[in-house]
Amino acid sequence: MLIDESMKGQLRKVLRARRRGLSAADHALRSNLAASSITRLPAFRPGARVAVYLPFDREVNTAALLIAARRRRVRIYVPVIESRRYARMRFYPLSGKTRRGVFGISIPHAAARRRTVAPRWLDLIVVPLVGIDGRGRRLGMGGGFYDRALAFRRNRHHWRGPHLVGLAFECQRAEAVYAQAHDIRLDAVATERGVRHFRQTPP
Repeated sequence: MLIDESMKGQLRKVLRARRRGLSAADHALRSNLAASSITRLPAFRPGARVAVYLPFDREVNTAALLIAARRRRVRIYVPVIESRRYARMRFYPLSGKTRRGVFGISIPHAAARRRTVAPRWLDLIVVPLVGIDGRGRRLGMGGGFYDRALAFRRNRHHWRGPHLVGLAFECQRAEAVYAQAHDIRLDAVATERGVRHFRQTPP
């Protein structure tokens, strides 16, 4: 619905402004606390395949999460946008140097991007977000990249697939994010106050 898209746009502006309004020190502290919450999840274990975004636009910093992953020998993958037109995103192993990709987001250097892993075979995907409501419905930047990459979850019956955990600040919570049928829902969200798990019920 057109009105939903208009409301989404306004809400994005409000929530992004809240995120950008955090001081550098506060942003760093809250990022570390939120990242620490994720490291305590069962899926964050040695040998696990974990996808972690590389932040931009004042998203929660994932540096502490990457450090913890190296210490535990967690295999880290990062999302790479390969087509803006078709909203296509793939996951590549993170190793070596990075460079700027689409939207200025850091991505692995070409030499490190030889093998991808389908998102259905990841154990945990740490998802960036602009806003989230009390049912785990996520408001993203509007490109639909995660919704398209994770669309297979809507057709599953028994297999749970990768655990989807949003990473956000408490100030990004919203009463409603005007979610639509194609929008993915998260299994949990991690903030500076810890992890909240969502009960998966029909939208």
